[in-house]
Amino acid sequence: MVFILMLIILLAGAAGWAVGAAWLAIMAFRESTGRGFTYLLIPFYSLYFGPKRWPKTKIPFLILSAGLGILILFILVIVPFGFSYMLTHANSRPSDQAVNANALHAEVAFREVEFKSKDGVLLSGWYLPRENAPAAIIYCHGLFRSRLEMLDRAEKFGQAGYAGLLLDFRRHGKSGGELTSMGYLERLDVIGAVHFLRDSLQFQQPIVVHGVSMGAATALLAAADDSAIAGLIVDSSFLSFDNTITHHARLYFNLPKFPIVDELILFTKWRAGFRSEDFDLRRAVQKIGNRPILFFAGGADTRMPPEIAQALYDASPSTHKSIKIIENASHGKAFDTDPEIYTQAVLHFLQSVDEIYGSNNEKDANP
Repeated sequence: MVFILMLIILLAGAAGWAVGAAWLAIMAFRESTGRGFTYLLIPFYSLYFGPKRWPKTKIPFLILSAGLGILILFILVIVPFGFSYMLTHANSRPSDQAVNANALHAEVAFREVEFKSKDGVLLSGWYLPRENAPAAIIYCHGLFRSRLEMLDRAEKFGQAGYAGLLLDFRRHGKSGGELTSMGYLERLDVIGAVHFLRDSLQFQQPIVVHGVSMGAATALLAAADDSAIAGLIVDSSFLSFDNTITHHARLYFNLPKFPIVDELILFTKWRAGFRSEDFDLRRAVQKIGNRPILFFAGGADTRMPPEIAQALYDASPSTHKSIKIIENASHGKAFDTDPEIYTQAVLHFLQSVDEIYGSNNEKDANP
């Protein structure tokens, strides 16, 4: 609906400019002003000469000026505002909306669960229990996806003995919610999942959060706010909200940051209610402190290149951090590209979490 409205405004502006320009050019030539093309290409040029230089009727000039004004308004205001609306109202792509239990292998034990985020949004997910699990992993998908994106990982690490909670973020999959924010509001979903594991399922072993892309950024923001998260597996995270919007606008549309991208960033932060410093993942890893973090990046990822993972790794003060670059992996595809190396790195990391916290750790243990 928003896209259709944007298209109507664009067509109205273009039509006004075209009709006014053509009419003005014809009138100018008919009245022998000799400035037809000047009016056509630079309509405000005539203001310099004053009304006496206009054709006798000013209607075409006004139509032309109105059309040009609408086009300028469209480019500088409507476009960034419209894309901000679409970004904050994003949901799962069609293939990820069909969330049903048939996606799980028959031998995988699971149960459908519902719980609330920290701010009260009703969320949906699957809990994959494991007897005597040394840790539980909360799996966080990317933008436009659902819990299905993380299912292969959950089944793989479930076979290794780890319990799993796959959730649909707000406005994705089967979960409720009115806005999405690429991670800032979604961090409250992760915190809600942590409380669900602790309070409703009475899970007392370490809780690790594993996220990809938006899910990775969300995991970092959630851990910065909630010390109950024992460790993080961060795959293809953003550097910051401002940085990722700017980078993607240049990567896909070759747009400079000023003015349209700046306005898109401003409108989105206003809609979701955060500041730039609230969505800076370098600040988040510093707040996370000495908790263990495993960073992943794809060597062929142009959206979140390995330099971002390296910058986050460098910013982290943790003495329990590690980084793994999967060669030839595109964005979010490190697991699919080399599942063996990926799995080995994750299992080694989970073993280190168990060693740090101990198999019988208390929930407030501190690494």
